[in-house]
Amino acid sequence: KKLKIPRYFAVFFNQNQSKILSDKNVRLALAHATNKETLVSSVLENNGVVINTPILGMVLGLDQEVKKYEYDQVLAKEILQKNGWLASPEPLASPKPSAERGSAKHEDKTGDDGILMKGDERLALKLTTSTWPELAEVAQQLKNQWKEIGVDLQIEVLPTSNLQQIIKERNYQMLLFGEILNLDPDPFSLWHSSQKRDPGLNLALYDNKAADKLLEEARQTLSPNDRMSKYNEFQKLVVEEIPALFLYSPYYLYAHSKEIMGFENQIISTPSDRLSNIEEWYVKKKR
Repeated sequence: KKLKIPRYFAVFFNQNQSKILSDKNVRLALAHATNKETLVSSVLENNGVVINTPILGMVLGLDQEVKKYEYDQVLAKEILQKNGWLASPEPLASPKPSAERGSAKHEDKTGDDGILMKGDERLALKLTTSTWPELAEVAQQLKNQWKEIGVDLQIEVLPTSNLQQIIKERNYQMLLFGEILNLDPDPFSLWHSSQKRDPGLNLALYDNKAADKLLEEARQTLSPNDRMSKYNEFQKLVVEEIPALFLYSPYYLYAHSKEIMGFENQIISTPSDRLSNIEEWYVKKKR
């Protein structure tokens, strides 16, 4: 059985831990350099959907026409180059005849490892994630994808106890991790600035006064339409600022006998909710 569940996985950027990531242009380049469809097809075997926002439209029916950072390695390279990240030039060779030099165009050549530089600084980043095989494989694929645009990505894979401590201390540059919503989601604990520190779950340490106000007002309004409108404005703000790179929402899969009928749920909040209407299940069609 394949069910939708309100959870997603993303790369959360901790800009306090990395000067490089505090530049929005670098985060933008990483977004364009990420092939989410490949992650879903190869790692999840197509048992999931690509996402682009922190609020899942399949749950609330929210407008999903938000800005999407399409996979475009050429554009990603251009963004980095315009912001001073250049390929290492080759060592100087013997000068060529003046006529030939005059007709040649200067062109930076890639260094041995292909990693971009800004002055003496390498475009080197660190991604922390779980030992869970799915996330470890996603991390490796991100490393390969980002290497194509000149990023040196170091992967740190930690067991659960160590990872929990790292998250508690917010001691990471980038965190590949998941977040679980409710069927009636309230993203306050995940994105409000008051939740940047443990036990809050604002893993990107996102701090935006306008977003805070929208989340606060969404909690207070009694109008469902007004609440959806505020969540819609909130997600547009988050997507624009790129505090995280939203990747995918996996389906919840489990074995279900074809002989059992009456199971109608398509979206569940937690795995145990698959049993929510068990009193309506049946096997025999006739008395």
